Amino acid sequence: MKKNEQEQPQGVQSGKLLQSTVDDGGEAAEPSKPKLMTRRRMLQILGVQAVAGAVAVNALAAPKNFNPKHYNREITPDQLPNTRAWLSANPAQCVGCRTCEIVCSLSHDGQCRPALSRINTVYDPTKTLAKLAVIANVCRQCNMADCYLACANDALVLDPKTGARIIDPEKCVGCGECMAACPWDMIVCNEDEDKFTKCDLCGGDPQCVKYCPADAITFVQLS
Repeated sequence: MKKNEQEQPQGVQSGKLLQSTVDDGGEAAEPSKPKLMTRRRMLQILGVQAVAGAVAVNALAAPKNFNPKHYNREITPDQLPNTRAWLSANPAQCVGCRTCEIVCSLSHDGQCRPALSRINTVYDPTKTLAKLAVIANVCRQCNMADCYLACANDALVLDPKTGARIIDPEKCVGCGECMAACPWDMIVCNEDEDKFTKCDLCGGDPQCVKYCPADAITFVQLS
C-alpha cells in the first residue's frame, strides 16, 4: 500500500468520499443521479439575485444633493418616532403589470398617470438581465427619514395611525428639499401644482396592495 493511501482517513480515497453501493438487503444499489437544474429555474434564481443585489446597492446609496447640515427640524434623527407600517415588495411575484402605479395615481390624483404614482415599477435594476427581473419600488417609510428632517416648512408630518412620513399639500411650498434628501428617489414632483408628494400608505389601507393581481406587495403593520 502506498504511503499517501495509508495516511487517508477511513472511507476517503484520493480526496473523495467512498459511497456505499450496497443497500440494507445486501444488494448493490444504483448510485443516485444528481438532479439537473432546468433553464427556467436557473433564470428565476438569477432574476431574484439580480434584484436583491440592486436593493443592496440602493441601501448603501447616499442622498444625491442633500447636505446633512440642513436638518431644518428642531429634532435629531434619533428622536424621530419610528414608523409603525410600511410596504414590502416581492420581486419573485411581481409581473411588471404596473397596476399599482395606475391605482396609486388614480386614488390620489384622480387620473391614471404613472408619473404621479408614489410607487413605481423597476425593470432590470442591474441593467444586465433585461425584462427578466422586475420589482415594485416602494417608499421605505424610513425611521430616520431625511425627507422629514429636511423640510423647513413643517410640510412633512407623521400619520398618527401608521407613523408614515407624509407630505401635507397645504404646507408644501415646492422647495424640493425632501426630494433632494431622499436616497431612494421616492419623492414625486407634481409639476402641475408645483408640489411634492410621497407614499402615505393610503391612511392604513394601501390601494396598491389591494389591487395587485400578483399579490406582490404586502402591507406590514406593527401591532
